[in-house]
Amino acid sequence: MTVLGLDGGGTRTRAAVATRAGEVIGRAEAGPCNLAAVAPVDALAAALAAADLALVGAGGKRGDVAALCAGVAGVSYAERRFLFQAGLQSAFPHARVAVEPDYAVALSGATGAMPGVIIIAGTGSAAYGENGVGASHRAGAYGYLIDDSGSGYGVGRAALAAVLRAADGTGEPTRLTARVLEALGLPALADLVPGVYGGEITRVRIAALSRTVAEAASEDDDAVARALLMRAGGALAHLAHGVTQRLFDGAAAPFPVALIGGLWSAGAPLTDVFTRSLFRFAPAAEITPPLQPPVEGAVRRALALLASA
Repeated sequence: MTVLGLDGGGTRTRAAVATRAGEVIGRAEAGPCNLAAVAPVDALAAALAAADLALVGAGGKRGDVAALCAGVAGVSYAERRFLFQAGLQSAFPHARVAVEPDYAVALSGATGAMPGVIIIAGTGSAAYGENGVGASHRAGAYGYLIDDSGSGYGVGRAALAAVLRAADGTGEPTRLTARVLEALGLPALADLVPGVYGGEITRVRIAALSRTVAEAASEDDDAVARALLMRAGGALAHLAHGVTQRLFDGAAAPFPVALIGGLWSAGAPLTDVFTRSLFRFAPAAEITPPLQPPVEGAVRRALALLASA
């Protein structure tokens, strides 16, 4: 008998098949599985494609799977989550099946299923944690239309505003202007607003501008770029505070805080602000790299399903 872990996001779905001892014996990838972005039938098709490929690699079949945990983006869409889970249960009728938020399996992978906190700073932003007495809490993850402060998108959007304010004379001059135009392939600032509202400059392209901001901060020593990153570091610390205060307030024993997502590579203006703030309100926190990827966390949660049977 085996267990199956799935990590479904907006770009791809990863699958891992493991023995009951936790040894991963098959891996595969397929298409996107974000329930907020694709129909449940399409998300299910991607999940099953990844699962079947991983099972082939492990020399097994669906009937061998005793437990399955799928960590999926967009599970707040309750009806879609129900349809997706029902589809998985139908495909794996003899398995215990759980569908959980993607950040929950990310935590299990990052901390090795131990109590702790993750701070996600990718295209979006969120903080999530679980403590030793069964409590959990999430802060953020509201998406770019409501609040994605501290995310790649948030930094990129702020960069667009900064270069437009500089052109208007209402903001500081910045070397971001030339870098943003080059990154977006635009001949002039006049093309920026139509590109955003016309859909040519997508959310993903705006989020990618966070790398442009990091380059301007490190290579040009641009004050505006540094300020944008410092603001993002403070926003991420604010998310961390919401979770650590709820779960680890007054903790004396150290607990891990794992940093996940590409924005963490933006450099000292962001990380220094975050670190100073974190240790001020959570002195027992220990910043650690993720131990394992989210799909391994899904495997761990699938094994826990077996243990609780």
